[in-house]
Amino acid sequence: MLNLTAQTTIRELQEGPPALMQVLSSTGIFRDGDDASLTIGQLCLSWGLNPGILLMMLRPANVVKAAPPLDIGPFLRMPLPDFVTHIEEVYHAGLRGQLPRLQALTAEAAGAAPDDPRLAELRDGVGQLAEELIAHLAHEEEALFPMIRGLAAGTVVATRCGSAVGGPIACMENDHALAERALLRFRELTDDYSAPSGAGAMLDLLREFDRDLREHMYKENEALFPRAVEAQREAAQRQQAGAVPSRPAQFA
Repeated sequence: MLNLTAQTTIRELQEGPPALMQVLSSTGIFRDGDDASLTIGQLCLSWGLNPGILLMMLRPANVVKAAPPLDIGPFLRMPLPDFVTHIEEVYHAGLRGQLPRLQALTAEAAGAAPDDPRLAELRDGVGQLAEELIAHLAHEEEALFPMIRGLAAGTVVATRCGSAVGGPIACMENDHALAERALLRFRELTDDYSAPSGAGAMLDLLREFDRDLREHMYKENEALFPRAVEAQREAAQRQQAGAVPSRPAQFA
């Protein structure tokens, strides 16, 4: 992790966690080939922006991601529609089952020890992350995943987010960075999921939740999202040749 300040250079961001440059690139104020010796403060000044706002955007992405112990190879070869279905059936369904139980158990632990500020923070943090994740799942299912299924079928699908996967993917990656920070904080608050000793059910579920969410995000970041971007590129090439029709998707 970097010590982010207005004096941090873009080159330092490039050498830090990859999500930092993903967030910066999504703002449009820095592109490949621009002067990487500029500081965050200088870059913002050149665009008339407040450096504090950019720093606030970057901090959730300032996380060193540890790869979970799984082989990503099969997911680089799996047909895209099957891959999306796998994510929905295994991880989305799993989260919708885990989150209410986790919220109940952390609330119970905090209620049993009202003088423990760590458990109160854990309860509140789990509640906030649960709210963010439910919105995240809905965004994927209503916008990004229909786009990916359409691209796999040779059709450019327009949703309420447009017809390019890059925008929704940038949003999803930012959400993943926030979730990574939340998981790191949960580990800190529970001494790596070992305390309090009397909350075994909560700690067991936290470990399961942490493992499953990291696997979920890793599969998307390292396999699904890059493959979707490549499918979009190929679809755009075919569309330019007049071979790909466009159609609107049905969404709420």
